[in-house]
Amino acid sequence: MKKINYLTLILASAILMAIMFFGEIYRAYPPFLVLTIITFLISLVNLFLIHHKNLQQRLCIYNAIVLLAYQIWIVWLLWSIKKNSGLSLQKFPISVVFPIICVILNVLAASIIRKTIAAEEFMKVLRKNKKNGKLPKKG
Repeated sequence: MKKINYLTLILASAILMAIMFFGEIYRAYPPFLVLTIITFLISLVNLFLIHHKNLQQRLCIYNAIVLLAYQIWIVWLLWSIKKNSGLSLQKFPISVVFPIICVILNVLAASIIRKTIAAEEFMKVLRKNKKNGKLPKKG
C-alpha cells in the first residue's frame, strides 16, 4: 500500500510540474503560477514525510482543499472570459482540468495513509497483547 501512496503523490507532483511548464493560462496569469508553485512545493514536501504519517495525511487533505479552490477559481475565470468574449470552451487547453486530477490523487493518497496508520495501530495493539499473553489460544 505504501508504494501506491507514493505513486499517487509522485503523480500529483508531476502533474503540478507539468502545469507550471506547459500551461499557457497559468503562466499568463501570475496568481495562478504562484498558487501552482505553492501546491507543488506542498506536494514535494509531502513526499519526504515518510515517518510522519499524520502530518503527511493532513498535508494531503490541505493540498486537496487548496487545489479544489484553485480549480473553482479557474472555472469561474474561464466562465467569465467565455461569457464576456464569446469564446467556446473547446478553445481552452486540457491543462485546465489538471488541478482536479491532483485533488483526486491527493484524496486517494490521504485515504491510503489513513489505512496505513490504522494497520500500524492494529499491529501495535496486537504485539502488545501477544507480549502480555492476552491473546486467545488456538484449539
